[in-house]
Amino acid sequence: MIQKKLNVCLLVNDLRYGGAERQLVELARGLDKDRFSPLVVTLYAGEPLERDLRHASGVELVSLERKGKWDFGALRRLSRLLRSKDVHIIQPFLTPSTAFGLSAAIMARTPVKIATERCGVRLNTSVGNKVYRFVEDRLTRFADAVVPNSEAGRDYVLSRGIDEDKVRVIYNGVAPERTTCLPDDRAAVRSSFGIRPDEPVVGIVASLTPAKDHETFLQAASIIRTHVPSTRFLIVGDGPLRPQLEVRAQELGLSDAVVFAGHRAQIAPFIGTMDAAVLSSCDHEGCSNFLLEAMGLARPIVATDIGGNRELFASGEAGLFVEPGDAAAMASATLRILTAPQLADELGRRGRAVFERRFTLPTMIKAYEDLYTELWDLRAERAESGHEPVTAGEWR
Repeated sequence: MIQKKLNVCLLVNDLRYGGAERQLVELARGLDKDRFSPLVVTLYAGEPLERDLRHASGVELVSLERKGKWDFGALRRLSRLLRSKDVHIIQPFLTPSTAFGLSAAIMARTPVKIATERCGVRLNTSVGNKVYRFVEDRLTRFADAVVPNSEAGRDYVLSRGIDEDKVRVIYNGVAPERTTCLPDDRAAVRSSFGIRPDEPVVGIVASLTPAKDHETFLQAASIIRTHVPSTRFLIVGDGPLRPQLEVRAQELGLSDAVVFAGHRAQIAPFIGTMDAAVLSSCDHEGCSNFLLEAMGLARPIVATDIGGNRELFASGEAGLFVEPGDAAAMASATLRILTAPQLADELGRRGRAVFERRFTLPTMIKAYEDLYTELWDLRAERAESGHEPVTAGEWR
Protein backbone atom coordinates (compact mmCIF):
# COMPACT_ATOMS: atom_id res chain seq x y z
CA MET A 1 0.00 0.00 0.00
CA ILE A 2 1.13 3.54 -0.74
CA GLN A 3 2.28 5.32 2.42
CA LYS A 4 2.98 8.69 0.77
CA LYS A 5 1.83 10.84 -2.08
CA LEU A 6 3.86 9.92 -5.15
CA ASN A 7 5.51 12.62 -7.22
CA VAL A 8 5.02 11.65 -10.87
CA CYS A 9 6.90 13.41 -13.68
CA LEU A 10 5.26 13.25 -17.12
CA LEU A 11 7.77 14.40 -19.74
CA VAL A 12 7.02 15.35 -23.36
CA ASN A 13 8.71 17.28 -26.16
CA ASP A 14 6.10 20.03 -26.08
CA LEU A 15 2.35 20.52 -25.67
CA ARG A 16 1.30 21.12 -29.25
CA TYR A 17 -2.03 19.71 -30.35
CA GLY A 18 -1.44 15.99 -30.82
CA GLY A 19 -2.80 12.66 -29.69
CA ALA A 20 -0.03 11.72 -27.26
CA GLU A 21 0.14 15.27 -25.92
CA ARG A 22 -3.62 15.30 -25.29
CA GLN A 23 -3.44 11.96 -23.49
CA LEU A 24 -0.66 13.25 -21.23
CA VAL A 25 -2.67 16.35 -20.35
CA GLU A 26 -5.77 14.30 -19.53
CA LEU A 27 -3.69 11.92 -17.42
CA ALA A 28 -2.09 14.73 -15.43
CA ARG A 29 -5.44 16.37 -14.76
CA GLY A 30 -7.20 13.12 -13.93
CA LEU A 31 -4.77 11.48 -11.50
CA ASP A 32 -6.07 11.21 -7.94
CA LYS A 33 -4.46 14.24 -6.27
CA ASP A 34 -4.75 12.63 -2.84
CA ARG A 35 -2.35 9.92 -4.01
CA PHE A 36 -0.31 11.49 -6.80
CA SER A 37 1.34 14.84 -7.39
CA PRO A 38 1.86 15.24 -11.16
CA LEU A 39 4.69 17.35 -12.56
CA VAL A 40 4.45 17.95 -16.32
CA VAL A 41 7.79 18.83 -17.91
CA THR A 42 8.30 19.90 -21.53
CA LEU A 43 11.53 20.20 -23.49
CA TYR A 44 10.14 23.21 -25.36
CA ALA A 45 7.69 25.90 -24.23
CA GLY A 46 4.95 27.92 -25.87
CA GLU A 47 2.52 25.36 -27.29
CA PRO A 48 -1.28 25.62 -26.95
CA LEU A 49 -2.09 22.68 -24.67
CA GLU A 50 -0.11 24.40 -21.91
CA ARG A 51 -3.26 26.46 -21.33
CA ASP A 52 -5.11 23.32 -20.28
CA LEU A 53 -2.60 22.73 -17.48
CA ARG A 54 -1.80 26.21 -16.19
CA HIS A 55 -5.01 26.38 -14.20
CA ALA A 56 -5.41 22.66 -13.53
CA SER A 57 -5.68 21.96 -9.82
CA GLY A 58 -2.78 20.02 -8.35
CA VAL A 59 -0.66 19.97 -11.54
CA GLU A 60 2.71 21.72 -11.85
CA LEU A 61 4.00 22.69 -15.31
CA VAL A 62 7.70 23.30 -15.98
CA SER A 63 9.54 23.87 -19.27
CA LEU A 64 13.22 23.06 -19.70
CA GLU A 65 13.25 25.68 -22.49
CA ARG A 66 15.54 23.69 -24.72
CA LYS A 67 17.16 26.08 -27.20
CA GLY A 68 17.55 23.65 -30.08
CA LYS A 69 18.46 20.09 -30.97
CA TRP A 70 22.05 20.61 -29.80
CA ASP A 71 21.06 21.95 -26.37
CA PHE A 72 21.98 18.93 -24.26
CA GLY A 73 22.16 21.16 -21.21
CA ALA A 74 18.46 20.36 -20.95
CA LEU A 75 19.51 16.90 -19.79
CA ARG A 76 21.38 18.35 -16.81
CA ARG A 77 18.49 20.70 -16.05
CA LEU A 78 16.07 17.79 -16.08
CA SER A 79 18.27 15.68 -13.81
CA ARG A 80 18.51 18.53 -11.29
CA LEU A 81 14.75 19.05 -11.49
CA LEU A 82 14.04 15.38 -10.78
CA ARG A 83 16.21 15.55 -7.66
CA SER A 84 14.90 18.91 -6.43
CA LYS A 85 11.27 17.82 -6.84
CA ASP A 86 11.96 14.42 -5.25
CA VAL A 87 10.34 12.67 -8.21
CA HIS A 88 9.42 9.06 -7.45
CA ILE A 89 8.19 8.05 -10.92
CA ILE A 90 9.07 9.41 -14.36
CA GLN A 91 7.18 8.60 -17.54
CA PRO A 92 8.39 10.23 -20.78
CA PHE A 93 6.29 10.31 -23.96
CA LEU A 94 7.60 10.34 -27.55
CA THR A 95 11.05 10.80 -29.08
CA PRO A 96 13.39 12.43 -28.01
CA SER A 97 11.74 12.88 -24.59
CA THR A 98 12.16 9.19 -23.86
CA ALA A 99 15.92 9.41 -24.38
CA PHE A 100 16.16 12.56 -22.26
CA GLY A 101 13.82 11.30 -19.55
CA LEU A 102 15.41 7.90 -19.01
CA SER A 103 18.94 9.35 -19.14
CA ALA A 104 18.12 12.05 -16.60
CA ALA A 105 16.30 9.56 -14.37
CA ILE A 106 19.36 7.31 -14.26
CA MET A 107 21.57 10.30 -13.44
CA ALA A 108 19.15 11.46 -10.72
CA ARG A 109 18.54 7.94 -9.39
CA THR A 110 14.80 8.34 -9.84
CA PRO A 111 13.33 5.16 -8.31
CA VAL A 112 10.74 4.20 -10.95
CA LYS A 113 11.15 4.70 -14.68
CA ILE A 114 8.39 4.01 -17.22
CA ALA A 115 8.89 4.17 -20.99
CA THR A 116 6.03 4.57 -23.44
CA GLU A 117 5.49 3.45 -27.02
CA ARG A 118 2.72 5.30 -28.79
CA CYS A 119 2.86 4.20 -32.40
CA GLY A 120 5.50 1.62 -33.17
CA VAL A 121 7.50 1.96 -36.38
CA ARG A 122 7.43 5.49 -37.82
CA LEU A 123 8.04 7.00 -41.23
CA ASN A 124 10.47 9.47 -39.65
CA THR A 125 13.81 8.07 -40.76
CA SER A 126 15.92 11.18 -40.23
CA VAL A 127 19.42 10.64 -38.87
CA GLY A 128 18.54 12.46 -35.64
CA ASN A 129 15.44 10.34 -35.07
CA LYS A 130 17.39 7.13 -35.73
CA VAL A 131 20.03 8.16 -33.20
CA TYR A 132 17.45 8.92 -30.53
CA ARG A 133 15.61 5.64 -31.19
CA PHE A 134 18.91 3.75 -30.93
CA VAL A 135 19.59 5.40 -27.57
CA GLU A 136 16.02 4.79 -26.40
CA ASP A 137 16.21 1.10 -27.28
CA ARG A 138 19.16 0.72 -24.94
CA LEU A 139 17.87 2.93 -22.15
CA THR A 140 14.45 1.25 -22.18
CA ARG A 141 16.08 -1.91 -20.84
CA PHE A 142 16.61 0.03 -17.60
CA ALA A 143 12.93 0.97 -17.34
CA ASP A 144 10.73 -0.71 -14.77
CA ALA A 145 7.88 -0.91 -17.27
CA VAL A 146 7.16 -0.13 -20.91
CA VAL A 147 3.64 1.00 -21.81
CA PRO A 148 2.43 0.73 -25.41
CA ASN A 149 -1.14 1.84 -26.14
CA SER A 150 -1.98 -1.16 -28.32
CA GLU A 151 -1.13 -4.82 -28.78
CA ALA A 152 0.53 -3.83 -32.06
CA GLY A 153 2.75 -1.52 -30.03
CA ARG A 154 3.42 -4.37 -27.63
CA ASP A 155 4.61 -6.57 -30.48
CA TYR A 156 6.91 -3.80 -31.65
CA VAL A 157 8.34 -3.32 -28.15
CA LEU A 158 9.01 -7.05 -27.81
CA SER A 159 10.74 -7.05 -31.20
CA ARG A 160 13.21 -4.55 -29.73
CA GLY A 161 14.27 -7.09 -27.12
CA ILE A 162 12.34 -5.75 -24.12
CA ASP A 163 11.52 -8.23 -21.35
CA GLU A 164 7.92 -9.37 -21.84
CA ASP A 165 7.22 -9.10 -18.10
CA LYS A 166 7.86 -5.35 -18.26
CA VAL A 167 5.32 -4.63 -21.01
CA ARG A 168 1.86 -3.35 -20.01
CA VAL A 169 -0.68 -2.31 -22.64
CA ILE A 170 -2.82 0.66 -21.59
CA TYR A 171 -5.23 1.92 -24.22
CA ASN A 172 -6.00 5.60 -24.66
CA GLY A 173 -9.02 7.09 -22.94
CA VAL A 174 -11.25 9.93 -24.08
CA ALA A 175 -12.74 12.67 -21.91
CA PRO A 176 -16.55 12.98 -21.87
CA GLU A 177 -16.57 16.45 -23.44
CA ARG A 178 -14.82 15.04 -26.52
CA THR A 179 -17.71 12.67 -27.17
CA THR A 180 -20.54 15.16 -26.75
CA CYS A 181 -22.09 16.87 -29.77
CA LEU A 182 -25.48 18.58 -29.80
CA PRO A 183 -27.64 19.11 -32.92
CA ASP A 184 -26.88 22.83 -32.78
CA ASP A 185 -23.14 22.01 -32.86
CA ARG A 186 -23.55 20.01 -36.05
CA ALA A 187 -25.71 22.71 -37.60
CA ALA A 188 -23.07 25.33 -36.78
CA VAL A 189 -20.32 23.31 -38.50
CA ARG A 190 -22.43 22.82 -41.60
CA SER A 191 -23.40 26.48 -41.70
CA SER A 192 -19.83 27.72 -41.28
CA PHE A 193 -18.66 25.79 -44.35
CA GLY A 194 -21.76 26.12 -46.49
CA ILE A 195 -22.74 22.46 -46.21
CA ARG A 196 -26.46 21.91 -46.72
CA PRO A 197 -28.42 19.70 -44.29
CA ASP A 198 -29.09 17.16 -47.06
CA GLU A 199 -25.44 16.78 -48.10
CA PRO A 200 -23.66 13.74 -46.64
CA VAL A 201 -20.32 14.44 -44.96
CA VAL A 202 -17.28 12.17 -45.02
CA GLY A 203 -14.47 13.31 -42.76
CA ILE A 204 -11.03 12.69 -41.34
CA VAL A 205 -9.25 14.19 -38.33
CA ALA A 206 -5.48 13.80 -38.64
CA SER A 207 -2.28 15.75 -39.01
CA LEU A 208 -1.48 16.55 -42.64
CA THR A 209 1.61 14.37 -42.75
CA PRO A 210 2.70 11.46 -44.99
CA ALA A 211 1.78 8.81 -42.41
CA LYS A 212 -1.91 9.77 -42.54
CA ASP A 213 -2.05 9.31 -46.35
CA HIS A 214 -4.59 11.99 -47.23
CA GLU A 215 -3.72 11.29 -50.88
CA THR A 216 -5.67 8.03 -50.68
CA PHE A 217 -8.50 9.82 -48.85
CA LEU A 218 -8.76 12.34 -51.71
CA GLN A 219 -8.64 9.63 -54.36
CA ALA A 220 -11.45 7.82 -52.55
CA ALA A 221 -13.38 11.10 -52.35
CA SER A 222 -13.14 11.46 -56.11
CA ILE A 223 -14.64 7.99 -56.57
CA ILE A 224 -17.39 8.62 -54.00
CA ARG A 225 -18.42 11.82 -55.80
CA THR A 226 -19.11 9.89 -58.99
CA HIS A 227 -21.72 7.82 -57.11
CA VAL A 228 -23.06 10.38 -54.61
CA PRO A 229 -22.29 13.79 -56.16
CA SER A 230 -23.64 15.75 -53.19
CA THR A 231 -21.06 14.34 -50.76
CA ARG A 232 -18.84 16.84 -48.97
CA PHE A 233 -15.46 15.99 -47.46
CA LEU A 234 -14.22 17.48 -44.22
CA ILE A 235 -10.47 17.41 -43.53
CA VAL A 236 -9.72 18.53 -39.97
CA GLY A 237 -6.11 19.05 -38.96
CA ASP A 238 -3.04 20.86 -40.19
CA GLY A 239 0.51 20.08 -41.15
CA PRO A 240 3.27 20.50 -43.72
CA LEU A 241 1.37 18.80 -46.55
CA ARG A 242 -1.60 21.18 -46.56
CA PRO A 243 -0.53 23.25 -49.62
CA GLN A 244 0.22 20.08 -51.58
CA LEU A 245 -3.10 18.49 -50.61
CA GLU A 246 -5.07 21.61 -51.53
CA VAL A 247 -3.49 21.50 -55.00
CA ARG A 248 -4.25 17.78 -55.25
CA ALA A 249 -7.91 18.40 -54.40
CA GLN A 250 -8.07 20.90 -57.27
CA GLU A 251 -6.44 18.43 -59.66
CA LEU A 252 -9.08 15.83 -58.75
CA GLY A 253 -11.89 18.32 -59.35
CA LEU A 254 -12.82 18.41 -55.67
CA SER A 255 -12.33 22.11 -54.92
CA ASP A 256 -16.04 22.65 -54.29
CA ALA A 257 -16.41 19.42 -52.31
CA VAL A 258 -13.46 19.39 -49.91
CA VAL A 259 -13.19 21.60 -46.84
CA PHE A 260 -9.78 22.05 -45.23
CA ALA A 261 -10.90 23.08 -41.76
CA GLY A 262 -7.40 23.37 -40.26
CA HIS A 263 -6.66 22.61 -36.66
CA ARG A 264 -9.60 22.80 -34.24
CA ALA A 265 -9.38 22.75 -30.47
CA GLN A 266 -12.94 21.42 -30.20
CA ILE A 267 -13.15 18.32 -32.36
CA ALA A 268 -16.47 16.79 -31.28
CA PRO A 269 -18.72 19.08 -33.39
CA PHE A 270 -16.72 18.17 -36.50
CA ILE A 271 -16.73 14.42 -35.90
CA GLY A 272 -20.38 14.61 -34.91
CA THR A 273 -21.16 16.17 -38.30
CA MET A 274 -19.63 13.24 -40.20
CA ASP A 275 -21.88 10.60 -41.72
CA ALA A 276 -18.76 8.46 -42.10
CA ALA A 277 -15.48 8.87 -40.21
CA VAL A 278 -12.57 7.72 -42.37
CA LEU A 279 -8.96 7.10 -41.30
CA SER A 280 -6.58 6.56 -44.21
CA SER A 281 -3.31 6.13 -42.28
CA CYS A 282 -0.64 4.01 -43.92
CA ASP A 283 1.83 3.84 -41.02
CA HIS A 284 2.26 3.73 -37.23
CA GLU A 285 -1.25 3.83 -35.79
CA GLY A 286 -1.23 2.71 -32.19
CA CYS A 287 -4.51 3.65 -30.53
CA SER A 288 -6.10 6.33 -32.71
CA ASN A 289 -7.81 9.09 -30.73
CA PHE A 290 -9.83 10.00 -33.82
CA LEU A 291 -11.29 6.50 -34.03
CA LEU A 292 -12.02 6.43 -30.30
CA GLU A 293 -13.77 9.79 -30.46
CA ALA A 294 -15.76 8.69 -33.53
CA MET A 295 -16.86 5.58 -31.63
CA GLY A 296 -17.79 7.71 -28.62
CA LEU A 297 -19.91 9.91 -30.89
CA ALA A 298 -21.55 6.85 -32.48
CA ARG A 299 -20.14 7.60 -35.94
CA PRO A 300 -19.67 4.69 -38.38
CA ILE A 301 -16.02 4.20 -39.31
CA VAL A 302 -13.92 3.22 -42.30
CA ALA A 303 -10.29 2.61 -41.31
CA THR A 304 -7.15 1.10 -42.76
CA ASP A 305 -6.19 -2.27 -41.35
CA ILE A 306 -2.86 -1.28 -39.79
CA GLY A 307 -1.28 -1.12 -36.35
CA GLY A 308 -3.73 -1.08 -33.50
CA ASN A 309 -6.80 -0.08 -35.52
CA ARG A 310 -8.29 -3.57 -35.64
CA GLU A 311 -7.86 -3.96 -31.88
CA LEU A 312 -10.37 -1.18 -31.26
CA PHE A 313 -13.29 -3.06 -32.78
CA ALA A 314 -14.01 -6.13 -34.87
CA SER A 315 -14.75 -5.67 -38.57
CA GLY A 316 -18.45 -4.94 -38.90
CA GLU A 317 -18.78 -4.06 -35.21
CA ALA A 318 -18.17 -0.29 -35.29
CA GLY A 319 -16.97 0.09 -38.85
CA LEU A 320 -15.28 -1.44 -41.86
CA PHE A 321 -11.60 -2.09 -42.56
CA VAL A 322 -9.72 -1.66 -45.83
CA GLU A 323 -6.13 -2.19 -46.88
CA PRO A 324 -3.90 0.89 -46.69
CA GLY A 325 -3.43 2.77 -49.95
CA ASP A 326 -6.50 1.16 -51.59
CA ALA A 327 -8.65 4.14 -52.63
CA ALA A 328 -11.20 1.98 -54.45
CA ALA A 329 -11.80 -0.20 -51.39
CA MET A 330 -12.01 2.88 -49.17
CA ALA A 331 -14.58 4.45 -51.47
CA SER A 332 -16.59 1.22 -51.66
CA ALA A 333 -16.71 0.80 -47.88
CA THR A 334 -17.67 4.45 -47.39
CA LEU A 335 -20.42 4.19 -49.99
CA ARG A 336 -21.83 1.17 -48.16
CA ILE A 337 -22.26 3.37 -45.11
CA LEU A 338 -23.61 6.40 -46.99
CA THR A 339 -26.20 4.39 -48.92
CA ALA A 340 -27.39 2.17 -46.06
CA PRO A 341 -28.67 4.30 -43.15
CA GLN A 342 -29.64 1.25 -41.12
CA LEU A 343 -26.11 -0.15 -41.39
CA ALA A 344 -24.63 3.22 -40.47
CA ASP A 345 -26.83 3.51 -37.40
CA GLU A 346 -26.02 -0.02 -36.29
CA LEU A 347 -22.27 0.50 -36.67
CA GLY A 348 -22.49 3.74 -34.72
CA ARG A 349 -24.50 2.15 -31.93
CA ARG A 350 -22.12 -0.78 -31.60
CA GLY A 351 -19.11 1.53 -31.65
CA ARG A 352 -20.53 3.60 -28.82
CA ALA A 353 -21.08 0.46 -26.75
CA VAL A 354 -17.47 -0.66 -27.29
CA PHE A 355 -16.22 2.81 -26.38
CA GLU A 356 -18.15 2.90 -23.11
CA ARG A 357 -16.88 -0.54 -22.20
CA ARG A 358 -13.18 -0.05 -22.98
CA PHE A 359 -12.02 3.45 -23.83
CA THR A 360 -13.32 6.01 -21.35
CA LEU A 361 -10.89 8.37 -19.65
CA PRO A 362 -11.51 6.98 -16.13
CA THR A 363 -10.58 3.50 -17.40
CA MET A 364 -7.23 4.77 -18.69
CA ILE A 365 -6.45 6.83 -15.60
CA LYS A 366 -7.20 3.93 -13.25
CA ALA A 367 -4.88 1.68 -15.27
CA TYR A 368 -2.02 4.16 -14.87
CA GLU A 369 -2.75 4.69 -11.17
CA ASP A 370 -2.69 0.93 -10.62
CA LEU A 371 0.60 0.65 -12.52
CA TYR A 372 2.24 3.48 -10.56
CA THR A 373 1.10 1.94 -7.28
CA GLU A 374 2.30 -1.54 -8.23
CA LEU A 375 5.73 -0.38 -9.38
CA TRP A 376 6.27 1.81 -6.33
CA ASP A 377 5.24 -0.95 -3.94
CA LEU A 378 7.57 -3.36 -5.73
CA ARG A 379 10.42 -0.88 -5.48
CA ALA A 380 9.73 -0.41 -1.76
CA GLU A 381 9.76 -4.17 -1.21
CA ARG A 382 13.09 -4.48 -3.02
CA ALA A 383 14.57 -1.67 -0.95
CA GLU A 384 13.40 -3.28 2.30
CA SER A 385 14.97 -6.58 1.27
CA GLY A 386 18.29 -4.83 0.63
CA HIS A 387 18.17 -5.14 -3.16
CA GLU A 388 18.88 -1.75 -4.69
CA PRO A 389 16.72 -0.62 -7.63
CA VAL A 390 18.38 0.29 -10.92
CA THR A 391 20.42 3.44 -10.34
CA ALA A 392 23.14 5.39 -12.11
CA GLY A 393 25.69 3.23 -10.32
CA GLU A 394 24.49 0.19 -12.28
CA TRP A 395 24.69 2.02 -15.63
CA ARG A 396 27.99 0.47 -16.74
